[in-house]
Amino acid sequence: IIEDRIVKGYSPDQPIPEVSYAAYLRTLWGQFKDRTALIKADTGERCTYQELEDACSRVAGGLAGLGFQPGDMAGMHCDTSLEAMIAFYGTALAGGSMVFVKCSLTAREVNYQFKETKPCIVFCDEENASKVAEACSTIPSVKTLVVFGQREGMVPFSTLRQSFPPATLPSVDPDNLLAILYSSGTTGPPKGMLLSNRNAVASIFAARHERTKAIDQEDVLLGTAPFTHVSGLLFSNAVFANGACLAIVASLDPRDILPAIEKYKGTLMFQFPTFLKTLVRSPLLEKYDISSLKKIYVGGSPTPSVIVEEALGKFNLEHFGQAYSLSESFGAGMISHRKCEDYVSVGPPTTLTHIKIVDVNTGEKLGPRQTGEIRIRSQCCVRGYLNNPDATASLYDEDGFLRSGDIGYYNERGELYVVDRIKEMFKCMDQQVAPSELEDMLMQHEAVKDAAVAGVPHPEFGDAPRAFVVLRQGYAASEGTAAELRALISAKFARNKHLHGGVEFLSSIPKSDTGKNLRKDLREAYLQRQAVREL
Repeated sequence: IIEDRIVKGYSPDQPIPEVSYAAYLRTLWGQFKDRTALIKADTGERCTYQELEDACSRVAGGLAGLGFQPGDMAGMHCDTSLEAMIAFYGTALAGGSMVFVKCSLTAREVNYQFKETKPCIVFCDEENASKVAEACSTIPSVKTLVVFGQREGMVPFSTLRQSFPPATLPSVDPDNLLAILYSSGTTGPPKGMLLSNRNAVASIFAARHERTKAIDQEDVLLGTAPFTHVSGLLFSNAVFANGACLAIVASLDPRDILPAIEKYKGTLMFQFPTFLKTLVRSPLLEKYDISSLKKIYVGGSPTPSVIVEEALGKFNLEHFGQAYSLSESFGAGMISHRKCEDYVSVGPPTTLTHIKIVDVNTGEKLGPRQTGEIRIRSQCCVRGYLNNPDATASLYDEDGFLRSGDIGYYNERGELYVVDRIKEMFKCMDQQVAPSELEDMLMQHEAVKDAAVAGVPHPEFGDAPRAFVVLRQGYAASEGTAAELRALISAKFARNKHLHGGVEFLSSIPKSDTGKNLRKDLREAYLQRQAVREL
């Protein structure tokens, strides 16, 4: 529905439950008691929804035994695992909140995020135990370290699961904090996003509705997203909302994903474009029976059309969909279904979501096929940033819409098209250039394995597009190949989008945790090299 230049997703007649996240989960888990909830793909360990609730209740009791109180903060720094998920849901059942700290961070970065959030208990795995011990050694709030496994000086997680009686669910205000998830930091220092119980309940509520839900009860989702990233939590929520099964793969390597699809009859994957590309081009595809895989959703950044075509050719899919959301909108956004007009669109708004496009200069609402900033309004959206009132104040506009920082437009059917990040678009010859559309075209060249485009200084044109390219095996980095790529872009785009900044061949493109091209890093590295040459 498009009303007053606002695209509105489905709004159910029934209200969002006024309960805590843990209370809502318990209600849902009770509906699916005997169904398999989780599978640990590497070992085959399984648990039903009833067993999951029992385990989480015991962990909640164990936390209480360690002095953890409702309203207290716990921390988590580990790879994705069954234990990590039980630890988080156990913390929620204890009435507490959790700060998720990504495994890719250094001890210094882990220290900063835990020092800022002040957890009293921190969960980790054996692989990250030394880092966590170092990071937490100077943080007064941290009283206990809990390890999934064994580590001297840490409490074994098995103790929490086995040595205490199940906890009684405390009363928790829906507006209380549930989790702190840090942004990726691709456009500045990472910020701690404040997710309330109400936000998470709204996310699950929306994921249950037939009109926009992506998961059905019979689905087996291949859980490859890191649980300490917002996507990992969102996908588990969507599984639990519908009584489906999550097979925890904890890897983005085709050598782990493909056997898991075959063994556990995986039906569904959510992937970032970079990792989908790795999967569809894997020589291992022919070695495994992946006929059970019927649905793939892609999000995190625009998906090159060549990767969409390859996926449709390699997999016998009933549905391939694009999704669009932000960490700050916690699942509120867009998702494409079979009835969308093409695979470029990220679809109509999800349940409970309103979208508008505004002029980046005036803030005026725009109509169909007019390009501007994408803004989102939903009860799923986080309430702000930790210890950052300025960033919180600028996150929402006067109508309560979240400023995405992304450029896009919608069509007459209310389906959204994402163009690029505002901060990563640039002007050449006084005309806007969107790097992603040039990257998409470069990826269609037979020699190109990966590509990124960034604006670099040009003596005549202001900034100019420069292509950073990784070649496929068997192709040489040569002036001839560079000329072919320049000619490809020149034939398809207006002159301001031609590669006036040149072509550079690299062994790899720097990526964010979600597979986004780090164009800013490429530009800065180029500028540093130019500065050295001018000395």
